[in-house]
Amino acid sequence: MNKTSLGDARRTKMASLYKVDCKDEFLREKLDPMLLTTLDDFTRSTSNSSSSLDGVKGISDPADFVRQNGAEFSVYTVDFGRRVLGLVKVRRGLAINRAPFFFQAQRENAAELLLIPFDILPSVVDAVKSDAAVARNVFLHNTGRCGSTLLCKAMEASTEVQAVSEPDVYTWIYVYAKAKDFQLTSEEEEDILMVLRGSTILLNFYLLQNDPSRRVICYKLRGFAVFVADLLQRAIPHAKTIFLYRDLPGFFDSWISVLFSGSYWKYFLTTMLRIDRFLAVHNMMHMVTYFKKDYINDIRLVTYTGTRGIPFFFVSTWLLRMQKAYDLIRNDPSNFFHSCVRYNELVTQKEKIDLDVMKQVGIDIHSEECSKMKEIFDRNSQEGTSMQSVRKKADESESSWVGTWERNLFSEVIDHFEGNIDNPEFILENTTVEAI
Repeated sequence: MNKTSLGDARRTKMASLYKVDCKDEFLREKLDPMLLTTLDDFTRSTSNSSSSLDGVKGISDPADFVRQNGAEFSVYTVDFGRRVLGLVKVRRGLAINRAPFFFQAQRENAAELLLIPFDILPSVVDAVKSDAAVARNVFLHNTGRCGSTLLCKAMEASTEVQAVSEPDVYTWIYVYAKAKDFQLTSEEEEDILMVLRGSTILLNFYLLQNDPSRRVICYKLRGFAVFVADLLQRAIPHAKTIFLYRDLPGFFDSWISVLFSGSYWKYFLTTMLRIDRFLAVHNMMHMVTYFKKDYINDIRLVTYTGTRGIPFFFVSTWLLRMQKAYDLIRNDPSNFFHSCVRYNELVTQKEKIDLDVMKQVGIDIHSEECSKMKEIFDRNSQEGTSMQSVRKKADESESSWVGTWERNLFSEVIDHFEGNIDNPEFILENTTVEAI
């Protein structure tokens, strides 16, 4: 998007509406579809004139506009530098909240972009707050590669529940807070809480306008959002929380398989020759711009002297997320977590574990809905996306890639970290663990 025109909208403190198209680089997969959302994911719609201000509409009464059109606009991203919240309207007839990744469906199908400056965001939120108040929120935090997309969709077997997989605005809260090393001024913290509260209310309003009978709204968040779970709980204090996690060998094995397109030899040669350490190969590290440096340079890991390539990145990613979950449970046990469950039980006991999770967060499900749940578990929730698990037949798809070298790395990094997570199969407190 043209930054000059966005700046104009900010200075006038007026909401503005743009006709947009998704950048061709995303549609042709030249850019990683898992990259975080930004206002610059779009170009001016080709249906408009080339003039930089054509197709821009100032919204004189944004509160009324959102109240009247909120069923068409969903929160997409936030830009703290420009101090605007971005919402998108997608092409007609698309149920984007059913997509495996909500933010991708928003990006690829956007037709209009609505920018709301922070200064007027509270008044916009106030205009729809009463209509959104009937929503009951559930936040599904996770380590990643742990069946969270599947659990999110399985919860929709209940006629009470709408499940949305990975709205990206919450991830940007982490990026902003991490850039400040979580040392936030009171003004910065208030901005964060306002964006969290406002985004959730506006998303609730959007979803309820489209499906008013499903009042329990479960947001499955991207893994990095666990680091701001406490801020999110302050913003939405009555929300229920779930943490779904996987042991380190399974997490590592699943990520490496996806990253190297199911080719063990590609993984082996890349790491053995340290190509991953010395070359910045973009398509080998999802979201590298935002997260690789954060994890490799974490204060508890910065003095680690071993090879700091992709394997180290994923070990530290798992370790830091698990430690954060541990800290949340110890510091605020009443809110973290209302349900805590492992991938192991989810994949072996499926419907039973899903029912347990739903009961723990206050969701009822009728016996006739259980068959629908079973159908969901029988499908691949990420089929057709870049994150679908896949291994080539020649690589013995059923075998793990985690061998002696990987397990030694796990132990070395965990020992160096000196945290509470002391082994690769660590089980958090209050985890639902039942005999098969």
